[in-house]
Amino acid sequence: MKYRAMWMALALGAGLGGANAQEASQGAAPKDENCYVHYPNIPGETLLDNDRMVVQKFVLKPGQWEGLHSHPGNQLYVHLKGGRWAVRYGDKETVSDSPDGSIGWYNAVKMSEKHQSGNVGSEPIELLWVTLKPCDAGPAKN
Repeated sequence: MKYRAMWMALALGAGLGGANAQEASQGAAPKDENCYVHYPNIPGETLLDNDRMVVQKFVLKPGQWEGLHSHPGNQLYVHLKGGRWAVRYGDKETVSDSPDGSIGWYNAVKMSEKHQSGNVGSEPIELLWVTLKPCDAGPAKN
């Protein structure tokens, strides 16, 4: 599992390098806010936004929660630095340990699902989101 995640990160990094070179030669794609993860409580860093993907990085401190949010779907996440992680949908909560390099896929999540996640461990968690374009219709408001 650990080696698979490292290879995936290397492949993603190689893909980002190629995307940056192409982006420089063709000009930047217009920013599509619907393809972004927007956490009310956590500022993120945009690493790449081109015509194929948006890549964002977030760091959650111990005890920090993202706040209620939606997801546009078509997303890969990578726990660059994993930890003890809680995921909520309404009143239901699941707690798990996400090792460094663990990956997963997210479909669209509506605001009405009352979704949020938080760091319930003792170390910071670094999370990378890769949203493929075209993303779903955008974060559903209901």
